[in-house]
Amino acid sequence: MARHVYVTKLDQVNRDLLENARSMTMAVDREFANVQASLTALGTSPSFRARDFVAIHLQSREILKNYPGADIIVAESDGQQLVNTYRPLGSVLPKRNNPDTVRRIFEGGKPVVSNLYYGAITRRPVIAIDVPVMIDGRVAYDLSMSFPAHELSSVLRSQNVFKEWYGTVVDRNGVITVRTSKGDLFVGKELTGELRTAMSRASEGILRIKTPQGGVAFSAYAKSPLSGWTVAVAVPREFALREIYSWMRWVVGAGVFTSFLGILLASWIARRIARDIQSLVEPALAIGRGEPATTIGTDSGKETSDVAEALVQASQLLQRRAAERDQAERQLSDTIEDLKRETAERIRAMEEVRRQEHLLTQQSRQAALGEMVGNIAHQWRQPLNALGLLVQQPLLFHELGELDREFLEENKSKSMALVQHMSQTIDDFRNFFRPDKEKRRFKVCDEVAKVLSLVDGSLQSLGVTLDVQQDGDPAIEGYPNEFAQVLLNILVNARDAIAEREVVSPKVLVRIAEQDGRAVVTVTDNAGGIPEEIMDKIFDPYFTTKGPQSGTGVGLFMSKTIIEKNMGGMLTACNVAGGAQFRIEV
Repeated sequence: MARHVYVTKLDQVNRDLLENARSMTMAVDREFANVQASLTALGTSPSFRARDFVAIHLQSREILKNYPGADIIVAESDGQQLVNTYRPLGSVLPKRNNPDTVRRIFEGGKPVVSNLYYGAITRRPVIAIDVPVMIDGRVAYDLSMSFPAHELSSVLRSQNVFKEWYGTVVDRNGVITVRTSKGDLFVGKELTGELRTAMSRASEGILRIKTPQGGVAFSAYAKSPLSGWTVAVAVPREFALREIYSWMRWVVGAGVFTSFLGILLASWIARRIARDIQSLVEPALAIGRGEPATTIGTDSGKETSDVAEALVQASQLLQRRAAERDQAERQLSDTIEDLKRETAERIRAMEEVRRQEHLLTQQSRQAALGEMVGNIAHQWRQPLNALGLLVQQPLLFHELGELDREFLEENKSKSMALVQHMSQTIDDFRNFFRPDKEKRRFKVCDEVAKVLSLVDGSLQSLGVTLDVQQDGDPAIEGYPNEFAQVLLNILVNARDAIAEREVVSPKVLVRIAEQDGRAVVTVTDNAGGIPEEIMDKIFDPYFTTKGPQSGTGVGLFMSKTIIEKNMGGMLTACNVAGGAQFRIEV
């Protein structure tokens, strides 16, 4: 316990030190921000554009009333001072002693907090905050306020919560700019030792350091995100642990006294409890045997009498609970039987749903197969006509006396090309109806091209202009043949609508794109659109507008099932100008 108290208190000291370092860092940042705001306001004065340095000198004096001991300097890009409130107006002024800061102002055009340096005129260690003076969008002057480094000591002292402590401010070069204790000995010197090493590794932290006097101190530091400076706080080890040791002595003493008192009390209570417990053995054994416990007489005390009575009540309660348990088991058995019957009914219902889905799939494929027969006829009509002409040519050329081997070879080549084309058409249709067994990655444009090759003949027979637009080359994971079947259903519906309504200049636009990482295919026609009263029903099973002789009503239903259930996408329809548009998104 003592160790726990020690570790807890020590951890609290470290946390307080780090919070104090952060508070001091924010205080220093606020001081710098206030100076920066004052300089920025001064930089907007019209006197800079007019190069009225007398007015600038007077305005700077007004601002410095709020900053005792500080000076304001105006310099050009080469560091030449034009105004320095430390000297009388009109004095000859040298160049600034921090050319790096001046260069950063004119190159970056942003405020800069300098490192510690010695003023060119005052010859004292100072800190400068510089802001650019912008005229016509470019840096015209470097406006700076410099003040003695020791001015920050009061800022640090106003934030600290410890008594015997000291604070240190280190600039970006690791040079000590402020120290609340013995500042004359340390300001301007480079920080060394464990603290400097720790600052180079992290923006804030806690550590133990050795003091110049050979002692040990607890230290915490935090780096300013505004200036890049670091504030460190240190407390001597003996002072930080003084409260901890005092608290531990009190805890140990209280613990010893409490333990002794507890031992005496426990001994008396143990003897009384042992006597009372002995009188409760018999009723407890009766309960263990499942027998009713009888009331016992005891003079050991009210607590024992209460426990004995409780044992009797518990025995009676157990008897009632046993009866209730038997009844509950019978009810549970009945419930299980009901659940078994309900489960069997649900299984039968699910099997019926699967059977219906399978039936719809078969009907959809049969309907598509009927469409394919018509498409085969369209795809073969032109090759058969051409083949018929080629078959008649040898006899005609023989009668004309122009039949030779070269003509026969050419005639044979053309005939075989037509036969191979017709054979490939059969293979394409056969592959189209082969079911996919597993998902695979495929390109959308390949499946679109395959479907268009199957329906191109039937579309051309109606004079339909087919336009394909592609934006990107999307690929998806799914079943390519089922995806192609969905496209076929949509294109056949568009073709039928165009034929039924006798559309003048019929058009079908197929667009392939990729949006937000998903493939999108839209099919748009100009057949007049879908009536609004049936828009919500077109994806229902067995719903058709073609009549019982022309449609089954399962095509769009199965298409939506394939896209949304099997491939995790979306199939939607809407009316556009002059027609309907179906959108597939996977």
